[in-house]
Amino acid sequence: MDRGVFVVRGGALGRDTGLGAAHAGVVRLLASNEVEGWGLSAEVDHPLGGSGPTRLLRRWWLHPRRVRQRLKQRAREGGQLVLLVTDQEQAHLVPRRVPRNVAKAVIVHDLFILAPRVIPLADGPMKEWTGRRGPVRWLDIRRLRRGLKRADVLICVSEATAERCREVIRKVPVAHVPTGISLERYKPSEDAEVVPEPGCPLLVVGNDHARKRMNFLAKVLAACPEDVRKDLHLIRVGGGQTEAGQQALADAMESAGVRLTLKGRIEDEELQRLRLSCEALLFPSAAEGYGYPPVEAMAAGLPVLVADMPNHGSMVPIENRLPVDDVEAWIDAVTDVHATWDQRTNGGANPVPRPVDETLLAHVERFSFDAQSTALGLALDDLVNDGDGRAVD
Repeated sequence: MDRGVFVVRGGALGRDTGLGAAHAGVVRLLASNEVEGWGLSAEVDHPLGGSGPTRLLRRWWLHPRRVRQRLKQRAREGGQLVLLVTDQEQAHLVPRRVPRNVAKAVIVHDLFILAPRVIPLADGPMKEWTGRRGPVRWLDIRRLRRGLKRADVLICVSEATAERCREVIRKVPVAHVPTGISLERYKPSEDAEVVPEPGCPLLVVGNDHARKRMNFLAKVLAACPEDVRKDLHLIRVGGGQTEAGQQALADAMESAGVRLTLKGRIEDEELQRLRLSCEALLFPSAAEGYGYPPVEAMAAGLPVLVADMPNHGSMVPIENRLPVDDVEAWIDAVTDVHATWDQRTNGGANPVPRPVDETLLAHVERFSFDAQSTALGLALDDLVNDGDGRAVD
């Protein structure tokens, strides 16, 4: 192999996580030779788990050493190599020095932890990341920042993230490579039997992080007209839901007279069934690195209502974007969804399945694996043609 990509990450996150799915997609494209001129040289990660001290030892010393050793072995075989770290939170794996035939790249999904911003909202400022920073975490973040600065290019999954990287890490070139998904995996089958969920079902995917804005969503639904609320059926799925968060949403929906179903983390097949049987996806999040739920929903032909914020807002058509703070705009949009459902089903008496939104199926083509492989190939070509495999101490 003349040109290979040495793919690296830390723990082997599953495909049911955003970062795990993104990593798996890159490996798939390279392993199947879908990135023109490039192939998979190796994939290096480690199992999850272990005690706190064990995880720290592995993260800071054992795994980075293993990456360096494997990289040197591959480099000796000749040809052009690119070390590709698939997650900015593993950027410490970028070595200080590499062989001359190795260039270094990091895929950046967001900078929420490394350089969090405060987002001004009508109900008060919101931090992109609110986790605690003890001494160990502070040192870890410093290592990550240094790793990003050692890269020869930062491959960003969105234009908004690319712009943020240009502001924060000014001396490292930036490339924009949108994350792709398998459109065939989500495309509705023509002969699939779709059984609509009871009522006017609205799907929401997300955890209890403040940026997901479940409180805002509850406020919107509670303010909908009574004749709309009585038919609504909110279905919430996704890991990371806390008992307190679930209870708060349940209390708000009970007070509003809105039916609520809490499902937590579910299998892919069940989530796809919901995409086909619900009326719309509601995505009021104020900050996302990429925004898988809206993209996957569009690929299934499910209408989406998305907060018009950087990254995820730019991924949907203009007519599907809503002002992040405008309660009335969200109420009007939900009311329109209800009106369409009411007319088609005669108020729920005749539960006819929702037709697929062909406009969204066409729009989401730009987030296909084919589009990603083309953009990734160009970014890698530019890296090895323009870069010099610089080493930074």
